Amino acid sequence: MSFRKRNADQQPKLPPGSRLSAYNGALLISTGVPSLDDILGGGLPVGTVLLIKEDRATTYAQLLLKYFMAQGIASGHQCALASLDEDANELLRNLMWLATSDTDVDDHEEGSKLAGGRNARTGDDRLKIAWRYAHLKKFETSVRTASPQSPPSPSNTSDKNNNNNTSSSSSTSTSNEPRPYCSLFDLTKRIPESVLDESKATVLEPTAAGIQDESDDDYWTLIQDIRKLIVENNFSSALPAPPNSVRNVLRVGIHSLASPSWQSKTPHDLYKFFHALRGLLRFSFGAAVVTIPAYLYDESPNFIRRIEHMVDAVVEVESFAGSKIHNEASYTQNYHGFFYVHKLPVINSLLPPSTKLSVLSAGGSNDLAFKLRRKRFAIETFHLPPEGGVSERRTEPPPSSSSDTKKEKKSTPRRIGCGGSGVPGKQDPLEF
Repeated sequence: MSFRKRNADQQPKLPPGSRLSAYNGALLISTGVPSLDDILGGGLPVGTVLLIKEDRATTYAQLLLKYFMAQGIASGHQCALASLDEDANELLRNLMWLATSDTDVDDHEEGSKLAGGRNARTGDDRLKIAWRYAHLKKFETSVRTASPQSPPSPSNTSDKNNNNNTSSSSSTSTSNEPRPYCSLFDLTKRIPESVLDESKATVLEPTAAGIQDESDDDYWTLIQDIRKLIVENNFSSALPAPPNSVRNVLRVGIHSLASPSWQSKTPHDLYKFFHALRGLLRFSFGAAVVTIPAYLYDESPNFIRRIEHMVDAVVEVESFAGSKIHNEASYTQNYHGFFYVHKLPVINSLLPPSTKLSVLSAGGSNDLAFKLRRKRFAIETFHLPPEGGVSERRTEPPPSSSSDTKKEKKSTPRRIGCGGSGVPGKQDPLEF
């Protein structure tokens, strides 16, 4: 029996902007936020549903959904967005875009990158406890971000005055370039219209004409549109792929599902929708991120708990805005809210990959917080500030009267001699 070496050309190629998990071999795609990818175990597995619980006073959950869609466009994936509370086309036009230079990074990170990166330690940053601790790794409270990159240029933006050879070579070079897995986005930039038109992002309109039949509701209309999109664009893994073709990934984003704008006959229609959505994505090259206003169902917690059992991952965003307890605390100066992880995706394994691969939530710790800087969103490990603050003292100085008497005692020298009657002008040599 002879063994043959596998040919790399015969191996199935991965979709653009994806990679395999080092823990269980699952196909992963990025959410656009490096810290969220780390919490999920390297990224969101293809075929899963991520549920984000919205906050009552802010739109941080919508920001995470925008990151997910913007990363899909940057990676060359097919994106589909559905929303009844806001205009889906307007959400796509307001997506953030790539940071192209070091000046697009936050101000506190520019100095560290110009000085030689985060790993470069200056003289003041070194540990001064003992020489044996000088080479220890610095404790990281956040995940390192990728370096800025140039945005993918569309194939039809070549100059018309150039010859055909130059334009063809430039188009082939841009098409052969590998798509990034996780890009670095700048919140102050917006996606160009040419890139948005070329991406062919789909807007799903689940509004039913009228609820006449039991099956006619917004959830049923939306699941039919998603099923049609999967079958017609060859995203189903049950159907064979055409020869010499590379599979692509479908990203489905649903904003504020189960809000009062969504109409249905009974609450059980929402359960049917999540059950059907999870079944569709399990046998397709696609993933979904759904935001839901869970604060509207505080009086019926079992309603949200059932939905959590029907999805693969559940996270919650709780901001400090509008809370009197958190606004008066000292830690609000460093963070903007708490980030809770209720459920992690488990595909082809018994434990979630984050237990072995995650930096932030390794070992099941859930002490996470997020901060929204001017140009990016980050999730970090939550730490309380020093007790009493940096500028305040823990103990009060002694009163001025006692300090003055001590100074007077120190200023009067002790004379040499018995009974204190020594030679005038000379001090005791043993007095320090």
